[in-house]
Amino acid sequence: AKAVGYVGAGTVEFLVDSVTSEFYFCEMNTRLQVEHPITELVSGEDLVEHMLWIASGKKLAPHLLAAKDGCLDPKGWAIESRVYAEDPLRNFLPSIGPLVTYKQPQSVDGEGNGGKEGPVTVRIDTGVYEGGTISMYYDPMIAKLITHAPTRDIAMTAMDNALDNYVVNGLGNNITFLRSVLRNPAFRAGKYGTSFIPEQYPDGFHGVQLNNNETNELISIAALIHESRLHLTGDTSIGFGNPPPTPIGVVDSNEYTHKPRIEECIVVL
Repeated sequence: AKAVGYVGAGTVEFLVDSVTSEFYFCEMNTRLQVEHPITELVSGEDLVEHMLWIASGKKLAPHLLAAKDGCLDPKGWAIESRVYAEDPLRNFLPSIGPLVTYKQPQSVDGEGNGGKEGPVTVRIDTGVYEGGTISMYYDPMIAKLITHAPTRDIAMTAMDNALDNYVVNGLGNNITFLRSVLRNPAFRAGKYGTSFIPEQYPDGFHGVQLNNNETNELISIAALIHESRLHLTGDTSIGFGNPPPTPIGVVDSNEYTHKPRIEECIVVL
């Protein structure tokens, strides 16, 4: 930056040799990157505020100028997931159209349940809304989802839970792929690089592989929905086991004075 007389916020990218721990300069972008919330959460600093502060001709805050070697000590671990309107089942082909349903997880400002090791933060940076449209003219990003916690394991667990609380209907999205990555053994062990996807998904992505407990949970949910429908309708031909008791509100065997609304759900992991 000094060599070219650049003053302002910027993002410097390096590659690191895992054997020698040597860093190699790649490039510098004269702006914030999409991953800047990670830096903000581990440093506790508002990078956008600092960028505007410098642009207006002001000096950085004294505690930043006094930082040893110009670096702040990071606190905790942060992970960011880019929620995109891309279909991982179709080789990440962009998907456009209306957000028929858009429900995002609840944001938590450092007050989540991190156990004895400290709090958890869940941050969502987005500009979309239910009923809005993902256009072909812009980047298909839906949101940036960031979690921060005292340890990497807790941050990953918080991320998995947050992704599980997303509801996006109307267009393809990569949420299932993000959840698959989070449960990947190599990713969880931190043993991955830029070739992670071709190495871990050599035949492409075909959906999240459920474990035995998750499979049993889905079977139980399906059975519960089926039994609930059976008891509400009184139709023994679709049930199993003993016939249900007479439904409340029945006038005769073929007519209800009140027909309860039957809610159905589809569980997608």
